[in-house]
Amino acid sequence: MINNYLKMAWRILIRQRLFSAINILGLVIGMVATLLIVQYISFELSFDDFQQHADRIYRVKHQNYRDGSLIENTPKTYSAVGPAIKAEILGVAEQTRVSKLEGQVSTQQAGKDAVAFNERHLYLADRSFLKMFSFRMVEGTTAALDGPNAVVLTETTAKKYFSGQDALGKTIRIQQNVSGTNITATVTGVCKDVPANSHLQFDFLVSQDLQAGDWVYADSYTYLLLSPKTDHKMFEAMLPAFIKRHSTGNDKIRNSSFTQGKSNLSSIVLTLQPLRDIHLYANLSDEISPGGNGNMVWYLGIIAALILIIAYINYINLTTAKIIERTREVGIRKVLGSQRLQLILQFLLESLVLNSISVIIAVVAVMMLMPWFSALCGVNIQFTLWQNGLFLAGFVGCLLSGILLSAFYPALILSNYRPVQILKGRFQTGGQGISLRKSLVVFQFAATITFMIGTLVVYSQVNYMKTGNNGMDMKQTLVLMAPQNVRQNDAEAMDFMHRDSVFQTELMRSPRVQGVTSSSSIPGEVINYTMAYTRPQNAAEEKSIRLPTLEIGSSFLNQFKVKIIAGNNFSAAARSAGSAMMLNEAAVVSLGFKNPQDAVGKIIQTKNGRGRIFENTIAGVVKNFHQTSLKEDFTPTVFRLIDPSSVTHYELKVNTADLPATMAQINKTYKSVFPDAAFDYFFLDEFFDQQYKAEQHFGKIFSLFSGLAILVACLGLFGLTLITVNQRIKEIGVRKILGASIPNILLLISKDFIGLLGLACAIAVPVAYWGSYRWLQNYIFRINFSVWFFIVPMASVLIMALATISLQAIKAALANPIKSLKAE
Repeated sequence: MINNYLKMAWRILIRQRLFSAINILGLVIGMVATLLIVQYISFELSFDDFQQHADRIYRVKHQNYRDGSLIENTPKTYSAVGPAIKAEILGVAEQTRVSKLEGQVSTQQAGKDAVAFNERHLYLADRSFLKMFSFRMVEGTTAALDGPNAVVLTETTAKKYFSGQDALGKTIRIQQNVSGTNITATVTGVCKDVPANSHLQFDFLVSQDLQAGDWVYADSYTYLLLSPKTDHKMFEAMLPAFIKRHSTGNDKIRNSSFTQGKSNLSSIVLTLQPLRDIHLYANLSDEISPGGNGNMVWYLGIIAALILIIAYINYINLTTAKIIERTREVGIRKVLGSQRLQLILQFLLESLVLNSISVIIAVVAVMMLMPWFSALCGVNIQFTLWQNGLFLAGFVGCLLSGILLSAFYPALILSNYRPVQILKGRFQTGGQGISLRKSLVVFQFAATITFMIGTLVVYSQVNYMKTGNNGMDMKQTLVLMAPQNVRQNDAEAMDFMHRDSVFQTELMRSPRVQGVTSSSSIPGEVINYTMAYTRPQNAAEEKSIRLPTLEIGSSFLNQFKVKIIAGNNFSAAARSAGSAMMLNEAAVVSLGFKNPQDAVGKIIQTKNGRGRIFENTIAGVVKNFHQTSLKEDFTPTVFRLIDPSSVTHYELKVNTADLPATMAQINKTYKSVFPDAAFDYFFLDEFFDQQYKAEQHFGKIFSLFSGLAILVACLGLFGLTLITVNQRIKEIGVRKILGASIPNILLLISKDFIGLLGLACAIAVPVAYWGSYRWLQNYIFRINFSVWFFIVPMASVLIMALATISLQAIKAALANPIKSLKAE
């Protein structure tokens, strides 16, 4: 019997080709979209799951308060915190500390050319790092970092520096001029490349021996491995007492030290972050690697669910609307003895066949589209959902629910009628069925309009951040990495100063280069160099405050067109004051001045490492510009004239008309002045925009699946219109004979649908406004709502709906009424 039902289901599928194609296409699109999004969500939620002790590893979060206000919220804390916690609080199995490092890495093998690259993914790590974290070793053991000057490479990095050779035992040199790093390290291990779903992304692990550490600078990412029976909430509750114990003695030492330290330890709050939450929910400044956004992930989850629901709404709508064409078939089956259960089984098998075909096509499509989708998301994602038993159970459950919902309702209606009624043509679907279909149409178009409004808001916000006024002109700015070779003594410093002058002078000789300057940091990255500044007027009362300090060339502000709102630029001030400095507006507020004019000419004190006090005159104040992204507030910044030993980047304003020739000339000049340095460059606007990578990918994904939702909704509307026209074909013929025009017939067919779309708009607008408003609260600098965000999607959906409806309505109106009125 089942075999017979399957044959009948296949024949009906073939007989109703158009409706079968619409149903299958709609379901395939819905399933493909859902599978892709769920795979992406699964990847985002899987960060650091591969760590063997992931459920017991926590990172120490550091918060600093001043007068009750949070002034520092960072994943880095003092290097002394980890060892002290392990020694004083029970429940810690292990602790490790990590520091980020950038610099030039080079190696020289006998008989071969030197290999040198500027590297950004170097970690200085404790010996316990490889024991706490589960990074697979290919060569060497987890004790590879136990000795001094040891380095562990990833497989790809080992091939990069030692192609065709065994890396173990080889030496590399790591140099970074600003930090004074000059390490000759021996390769003691090679590990597998770091998985993409790890928040720790490194190419080099360099051993460091901080021992007890210090309480001066919050510069270490500290991780704790709690003992199996330790409750992390109870453990965290002991951290305030831990800080209090250390604040009394350490604050006295810090306050009397030559160097001005941070705020008192009593203002510090330490908390624990679960390892698995770091990627999506940390939201801290100066993260060890770019994080994701938990809200965005769940927004995409809602989109996936709604797209699948819309696809099944279409299926249910088309199936229930098609009931009337199956009435005679059901009537004859009942006359021939079919029972109600047998009729229900027939409809269920038909639905099963159609859904099975859709699933097969969808899975094949997803496997083919996954590389493209990975590129769209910006991460390397593999289709691995089938390995997850929980997902398979959920997917099968959703599939069975869709089959039951889309088949059970029409089966119950048809099987409930008496054969006499059906065969005499007295069958009516009833108002309840029509109301259900209308409700489903309203739901799917409300969801579609909401998607479109959300897409416009996301696109506008991302575009605003990328193209908005950052307060500086970064166009056509080429950034060169300055030589990272250590300037260890005065002779080397003088040599670099000479080369620096020659390099900039030679560049300015070229008509392709319109400007050259240098700096200790560039827009788009956190300024790691901070100094403590004190106003001497009330030295007894005033607390020193640490502010990011940016050292810049004399032409930096002019080249980037940063506006000076009070005082003078360095070019004038430097001649009259030996220790001039400038502030931005945010630094003026942080130092307690009334306004920018009030700050000009005032004295700010600093100390060096030997306790010598320096007085710095504020030469001018510049308008705030965004050192980092528009997702964050303005950074209070102090500007000083650059010391050649602090140069990390050169910024060149270049003519991009013939870029290859320009780059060749710059490379030649660079190598002639700095022959041992790696030539590394990038464009500043592209580097700055990398901060919006997550938002850009989210916007693309959101737009893509919003478009698919619209397509599925229009497919359903097309099918419903086709059924409506077929059911009213005789009515249309009679109306034509009685003189009805094509616009009259178009209005007749479309008025009900237009009314439903109006209701969908009324529902979608407040929902979309609420969701978009909540999403925009994640950004300090954000767009204002525009009425066009709502008008454009509603008008677009209305136009698409009218076009879809008109296609069938006009075709029916143009048909010969004689054919329409012929008896069957």
